[in-house]
Amino acid sequence: MRPAPGNILIVDDEPQVCHLIQEELAEHGFSCQIVTEPLQAKDLLDTQQFGLLIADIAMPRVGGLDLLAYVRQCLPACRVILITGVSTREYLAQAILLGAYDYIEKPFKMKELAETVSRAFSDEAGTASLPARAAEAMEYATHAKLASLESIRALARAGEAKDPHTWRHSEQVTHYAVNLARELSLSEAEVECIRVASLLHDVGKIGVPDSILTKPGPLTDQEFEFIRRHPALGADILANITVFGQEAHLVRYHHERWDGKGYPEGLAGEKIPLGSRIIQVADCMDAMLMDRVYKRGYPVERMLAELERCAGTQFDPKVATAAASWARMSPEKLILPSATQVQRNQALSRQGEAVVGGERG
Repeated sequence: MRPAPGNILIVDDEPQVCHLIQEELAEHGFSCQIVTEPLQAKDLLDTQQFGLLIADIAMPRVGGLDLLAYVRQCLPACRVILITGVSTREYLAQAILLGAYDYIEKPFKMKELAETVSRAFSDEAGTASLPARAAEAMEYATHAKLASLESIRALARAGEAKDPHTWRHSEQVTHYAVNLARELSLSEAEVECIRVASLLHDVGKIGVPDSILTKPGPLTDQEFEFIRRHPALGADILANITVFGQEAHLVRYHHERWDGKGYPEGLAGEKIPLGSRIIQVADCMDAMLMDRVYKRGYPVERMLAELERCAGTQFDPKVATAAASWARMSPEKLILPSATQVQRNQALSRQGEAVVGGERG
């Protein structure tokens, strides 16, 4: 069941704020329910369908970020607008990148809120201004935080939070990419750039609808177009954040192919940045070995065979050869599914045989 488009849940521990928002939105034709106890909001989200949640980011026991995470699990089609005070700006980057549609700062104008709500219901893709919103939120943080590893990891988890099957994927891709970069004798400065770009390579998936990322069967052409947009969207987000300029370049081209049949620009051969070629191989290694909602994880030997088979077509042959050699020389460094993942693997449907390299996007 899809949420009713105009049905809104308002959650704030200040009753006066709730009633003011309800009255304003009612004048614009929206149906609203108000809750001043956040725990009650979870019960309503479990039992009713909402098109939009408006929640204060700072509430006792259960805050807006908690409700945002809960909505992503139980009602993924519901959009979330957060209400925040200036003192809570530090949370905005993670909130927006993890799926909040937008935010309003206190004290806010009712007209501004009504316009944001209307846009949330009329904006079909919900991504038109996403790079600017995400970058703006990141710029609120201090430069020290932008440069910190934890801030980078928060960005990396953005796409993964939408699909539990790809949890820790970015960190695992980084593990492979760094080892491959060193296998190819790159400088430590190059290795560091690849390390950060690997962590951020899928941040653009925040612009891909959850229903597509978690679809068990084959994608339609229209659905795959959303997937094809994520490298450019991720690069656009990062390009707006000064400290990630070099990494944005690598992220944009990590789905290009050696034979020119990749995306977003169809670059071929050495026109593709070397760092992007390394990330692509690392990305596919992890995707092949791990379960996905649309395919089972490959045994190690099949993964190695795919690397060698696709060398010179999908992959830079030098990078693919180095990857296969490294994996055979250091099998203990390969990250394999846990026992729990293996059990889930056995239950996965065979619908939608994996694309070459095992990675849908």
